[in-house]
Amino acid sequence: MVRKNMAKDLSANLDLNLLRTFIIIAQEQNLRKAAERLFVTQPAVSHALQRLRNHFDDQLFTKTKQGLSATPYAEELYHHLQPAMDSLSKALNITLTFTPAELDGKIRIALAPQFLASIGSELFLKIHQAAPQLRVEILNWSTTTLMDIHQGETLLGINYDIENTSKELVRKELMKGEALVFVRENHPYRGSVITPTEAAQYGFACLIIPDRTEQITDVEKIFALYGLPANICFRSTSAQTVLEVVKETDMLFPCVSDLFSHSHPDFRKITVKLDRYSNQYELVAFYPNKNSKEPLTLWVMGLVSELLTQRNNPITS
Repeated sequence: MVRKNMAKDLSANLDLNLLRTFIIIAQEQNLRKAAERLFVTQPAVSHALQRLRNHFDDQLFTKTKQGLSATPYAEELYHHLQPAMDSLSKALNITLTFTPAELDGKIRIALAPQFLASIGSELFLKIHQAAPQLRVEILNWSTTTLMDIHQGETLLGINYDIENTSKELVRKELMKGEALVFVRENHPYRGSVITPTEAAQYGFACLIIPDRTEQITDVEKIFALYGLPANICFRSTSAQTVLEVVKETDMLFPCVSDLFSHSHPDFRKITVKLDRYSNQYELVAFYPNKNSKEPLTLWVMGLVSELLTQRNNPITS
């Protein structure tokens, strides 16, 4: 670390709230976004930053066209402070009973497009019912999600399994989902099970899932094993948009988890039969190793798992 004020004990008389502000600014690289996360005004964050600059005798952050850029000293300081602050928080709260009703502040949860469509609103309602003072942001999975989880900006993310992720992230399988396709109710294919050979006569409308299917779809990978061409007609990051296209065409919408909590009048689901490829996919939660026993993470993950199980194993009367 670059040494500053060697004759001065920098830990003396330093407000812990200032250190928390420093960490948030370092993560956001933007005073406005930092203020939003801290639930304070931007001038208050600017004032705190000036106090930090005076204390550490360093600019810490310089202005850029995109927002702020950390100085070398600030980067090194953040590298050491973030895990220390996490450890301090856990040490102070270790004897506290986890009570969702007492939660406040903000959490972010990232869901792959299909899961955002199928459980996004229900997940919020379950969290809100138990923790009404907690601000919840449920985001579509993006190319920055894994980094956001690693940096603590996003609590956890739900997606299909993604290989070659950081060793500092846990990849916990919540369940296995069965391969399905959705079609419009009056689709000419009337069977309840479909094979790749039967599906090859139709076009596909597919989701774009960042970090997984941006370059090539799972349909193309599977069809290649059968020596079949895959007619990918349409792709989108929005499940709702894909469904609107499927509703008006004979295209197939490949899924893993059921999109609907009950029968939908406009769509039918068809099971996919595969003999050269597993028809089950792992549904995985991604979160930092350091939070593997953190009550909030475990609680939210439990709610997600419950909703996914309901989707894939609906209760019938």
